[in-house]
Amino acid sequence: MAIIRRDLGAGHHFLYNDKLMTEPSVDMFSHEFWLFQNKITGEAKGRGTTIFIEHDTQHWVLRHFRRGGLVGKCLSDQYFFLGVERSRPFEEFRLLAKMREHGLRVPVPVGAHIHRRGFIYRGNLITQNIPASQDLHHMLTREPLTKADWYAVGEALAKMHACQIYHHDANIRNIMMDNERNIWLIDFDRCHQRRGNHWKKDNLSRLLRSLNKEKSLNTQFYWTQDDWQYCLEGYRSN
Repeated sequence: MAIIRRDLGAGHHFLYNDKLMTEPSVDMFSHEFWLFQNKITGEAKGRGTTIFIEHDTQHWVLRHFRRGGLVGKCLSDQYFFLGVERSRPFEEFRLLAKMREHGLRVPVPVGAHIHRRGFIYRGNLITQNIPASQDLHHMLTREPLTKADWYAVGEALAKMHACQIYHHDANIRNIMMDNERNIWLIDFDRCHQRRGNHWKKDNLSRLLRSLNKEKSLNTQFYWTQDDWQYCLEGYRSN
């Protein structure tokens, strides 16, 4: 695999894995293009819409970067341009590639694209879909996880921290499990490598807060404080 950067005219910049994407184009990062091709197999809504694509023999996830909160109501999908390599899609692509090199279960990056106009840019990221997987929030609204599952969650977080990766939003919706009960971590927007260890406890606390929040919001949410202890046991085992 080689990671290739390509800069085209009219402010378009691409970063891509040449084993998975042979020739990037603006169209490949467009929702409308895949809709016209009848290759969209599903979608997930968050700050924006993430679409799932079946392309040749590959299954991709295309995410358009959008802002949240009050800023998002004004700027929507616009970001201040500080350089191509400092754009959110490029940073997330490179971080995912680095984590894959370390053997972490995170999405495989396929391609990143930004379109710059003056001092602002808009961006997109394509990753490989994690096969036969669900986020833990969805699973916990239907059934409890086992002690071994929670232990594996803790191990996955510990391996991420061992690589000094800070996750900006380590909540229960950003943890996936596949049909072999392997744990995957997703959504590395605004994440980066960080020195030291003081911040790692805050990452764990963010996950605990999200579990407590979902427990209070959902009439059925199969999680207890004992489960959290199993998660910590897995985390401390590494």
